[in-house]
Amino acid sequence: MTEENKKAKSKLPLIIAAVVLVVVLAGAGGWWYFQQQAKHVEVPVPEAIPPAALVKKPVFLPLTKFVVSVPGDDRLHYLMLELSIMSYNQEQLDLVQEFMPVVRNAIITLLSELHYNDLTQPGIMEPLQVALREKVQKVMNDMASSNGIDQVLITKLVVQ
Repeated sequence: MTEENKKAKSKLPLIIAAVVLVVVLAGAGGWWYFQQQAKHVEVPVPEAIPPAALVKKPVFLPLTKFVVSVPGDDRLHYLMLELSIMSYNQEQLDLVQEFMPVVRNAIITLLSELHYNDLTQPGIMEPLQVALREKVQKVMNDMASSNGIDQVLITKLVVQ
């Protein structure tokens, strides 16, 4: 064998090792790049939507301020309350508008029966909202055979 063939044969394993090393490094670099890209992909999580909201958007009817005196142990106290009535049907809120004096009377009657000590208890908001909703639903059912009131929301409450 000539000297050139010997040199070429001795370099052949070195060239093969270099090519294999380049291929392995390129593969590892590609794998690392795609792993980093996978970490930054954000998957949107759908929010839980109530079934009624899928059908229609809610509409609100804000009611003007209610000021009622409530009895206390030692003296008379005052309750100031602002409400909004929620429905998924605008026609139902139009009916409430027509019967507003009766609705306001029912709400004032309910509020004036409350005691100051009950109103200052923690967690009173939810039971009060439920009682107000039931009262408004009953009045609207009696007056117009309507039961499209979904919620009564307390937007402001002050007890003195």
